[in-house]
Amino acid sequence: MMALDILLRLAQMIGQRLSEKGEGMKVVRTALALVALAGIVVLAGCGADPAFTSGKVYLADQNYDKAIEQLGISIRNSPQAWEPHMYLGMAYADTDELEMAHDEFFAALDLALDAAAKEKVENAITHYWLVYDKEGERNIDATKYIDAIDQFQKAIVIDPRKVDAYINLGYAYHMSDDLDKAVEEFEKALEYDPGNEVLVENLVSVYENQAGNFASLGDYENALRYFGKIEGLAPNTVDLFYNIGLMHYQNKDYREGLKYFAKHLDASPEDEEVLYRVFLAHWALAKNLEEDGMEEAALDEHSAALDPLEQLIDLNDKELTYHRALARVLAKLGREDEAMHELKIIEELLKGDSGDEE
Repeated sequence: MMALDILLRLAQMIGQRLSEKGEGMKVVRTALALVALAGIVVLAGCGADPAFTSGKVYLADQNYDKAIEQLGISIRNSPQAWEPHMYLGMAYADTDELEMAHDEFFAALDLALDAAAKEKVENAITHYWLVYDKEGERNIDATKYIDAIDQFQKAIVIDPRKVDAYINLGYAYHMSDDLDKAVEEFEKALEYDPGNEVLVENLVSVYENQAGNFASLGDYENALRYFGKIEGLAPNTVDLFYNIGLMHYQNKDYREGLKYFAKHLDASPEDEEVLYRVFLAHWALAKNLEEDGMEEAALDEHSAALDPLEQLIDLNDKELTYHRALARVLAKLGREDEAMHELKIIEELLKGDSGDEE
């Protein structure tokens, strides 16, 4: 305000002198020019906020307490200015006050109206995000997974929009055998980047581990839950349909198991293990139907069991197990002559095995 008073007085003095010389029009113009200049000075005083300047100097000198104090004053002086928020975010980040740093960085981003200003804020955010992300990667390389987890968590606090930190955090949890946490972080990452192939690969790996752990405990329902996640995410995963079918089979849900075995066989029609499981599923269904007194339906299941057994024998006609199973099915269907033929084949195979031993 002192500069404005001086300029106004100067305008009055010039006006008075010019008036005395009969130059009234010039008085008005000169006075208006000086008032405009006064306004520029005042505006320049707002832009060159001494608290903001001091805050930046203190920050450069790593005097963080003073920097935070002065930048806070600058924000109160100019609440719509983006730069004080950005520099305050830097001061908080340098002192590991990461949540406060995040708040200030994103306040600056909201207030920055033009592209150049926004880019400057984004660069500041990325700088600090990289500090923690790179340190986390170094810890992973050194197999220090707990330390890596800590660093990746800090990166996410700084900027929760960047998917790589979630992927890295999930990987660190995976390597430290905390599979539940690994799943949680990978799934968060997937929300940000659903097409990320590396992420999908990592997530499938964790889901497979989880499903395998549950299956080994006999918890087939939870195993199916994780195999189902894989089906939704990467349905072309090797042996996925077989594993889903097997979980249903182990859960005695034979009908559902057969559906998935059929999907597997579409891609791998000569998979002997799966063909044999198909036979076993039909055999189990037939047994259940017989126990319920549904003989006709049981015969249908026995008939359905013939096809996989015949395919198995075509693939490996020296396997005793296949011929024995076929003989049992044929007997159930009342095809005694064919069943006897299978028994003779079995005898010949047994003689051959006995001869080999001699």
